[in-house]
Amino acid sequence: MKYGFQQPRKRPNKIIFTLLTLLLAGLRHSYAQTDSTAAIQKVAVAQDTAASQKLTSQNKVKLFFNFDARGTFIQHKHINVFGVNAGITFGEKRNRLTAGYYWLGYNASRRLVNWHNIFPDPLNLSYYTATDVRFANFAYWHTAIRNKRWVLSTPLEVGIGNQSTRFRDLFDGITSGSRKDYFIPLQVGVYGEYRALRWAGINSQIGYRNALSSGEFRERFSGFYYSYGINLYPEAIWKDFRKWNRKKHKSPAVDNAMVPLGH
Repeated sequence: MKYGFQQPRKRPNKIIFTLLTLLLAGLRHSYAQTDSTAAIQKVAVAQDTAASQKLTSQNKVKLFFNFDARGTFIQHKHINVFGVNAGITFGEKRNRLTAGYYWLGYNASRRLVNWHNIFPDPLNLSYYTATDVRFANFAYWHTAIRNKRWVLSTPLEVGIGNQSTRFRDLFDGITSGSRKDYFIPLQVGVYGEYRALRWAGINSQIGYRNALSSGEFRERFSGFYYSYGINLYPEAIWKDFRKWNRKKHKSPAVDNAMVPLGH
């Protein structure tokens, strides 16, 4: 109070207002940038997680088991080769490692000795051989093409087995002798598969077998082989069954919820 008058209030400095305005604007811009960066990081993390899950699913090792039937020719005679396989699939294109067991009993009724040319006609004896082949087989399947419809693989196979031969008389069935020949089958082929339906497809395979062995067995057992058949896809069947089962159990609950009260 001076000279009986009230001292007037001082007006705020314009510089202070300007500084406060700039400070608030900077803070607002900083918060906006932080929110935007967080959103971008969140999207990037989601994309990385999805890619990681997809890569993990592709590289997941899976077990499988299947029957195998092939056709081949031995001594100009068509022979069926049967086998069972078990193994794992791995990698993005689902390569395979398998171990299997194969057998064939072609019981080739071929004459080993024909005494007709040695003895007179009344003494016409002949013998035959009953032959069975079994071998264990190990294979690596390199998959060159794999998509929703087509699969193209190259199986490389190596094994170890034996041919058991029994010499029998045609009349009384007495075994006059037997022998075993061991061999190493080396096989290479091309396998193709077409997924015609979600649950099933068709396949075909052709290749060449070389039997490493001493004697004539190598020439007799070496040759081309082939196979064809139908594929079933249990994963797709099981997935569709579970989906159908969930819908079946969910539908009655929805119907009951829609029933008016008092009914």
